[in-house]
Formats: sequence, structure tokens, C-alpha cells
Amino acid sequence: MLGRIAARMFPRTYHNLQVLSTVDLQSDSMLERMISYETEVRELRAELNEIRRDNRRVVELYDLVFERLQEDMPLRAKPVPADGGQDSAASTGERS
Repeated sequence: MLGRIAARMFPRTYHNLQVLSTVDLQSDSMLERMISYETEVRELRAELNEIRRDNRRVVELYDLVFERLQEDMPLRAKPVPADGGQDSAASTGERS
């Protein structure tokens, strides 16, 4: 009864458990396969960590370039002073 419920609710897990229950761990081929899988998982984790580090570097460089472009943009509109530009005329000695 419990087996049927598990098979319906968790078919993939149930299938994996059935396969593992029939495996002979003393078998050399199974042991070699397990060691191979563990090695592959370790290599994949190392590659994933390297990709994450590279991604962080790309993001940092992108942010730096974007910041520099915003700061050094020659065609950027200059902000208008809060007093409507009257200070700039007074400081240059111009009269209206």
C-alpha cells in the first residue's frame, strides 16, 4: 500500500529507490560508476564556481563602464540652477 502511494506521488524518486535497492554495492562496476559520478560532480561544482566568479567580474566591469560613461558624457545636459540661472549672469557681470 505504501509502495503504491509513493509510486503515484513521487514516481521518479520511487523508481530511483527501486533501482538502488537492487544494486549490489560489492560489484566493482557499481563502485567505479559511483566514484566516477562523484568526481564529475566535483568538477562541475568547480566549473560552476569559476563561472560565478567570471560573472561577478563582468558585472563589476559593466557597472564601472556605465558609471564612467555617465560621468564623462560630453553631450550631457547641464543641470539648471534652482534660482533659474540668475546667479550665473550675476557672477559674469552681465545685466539683463
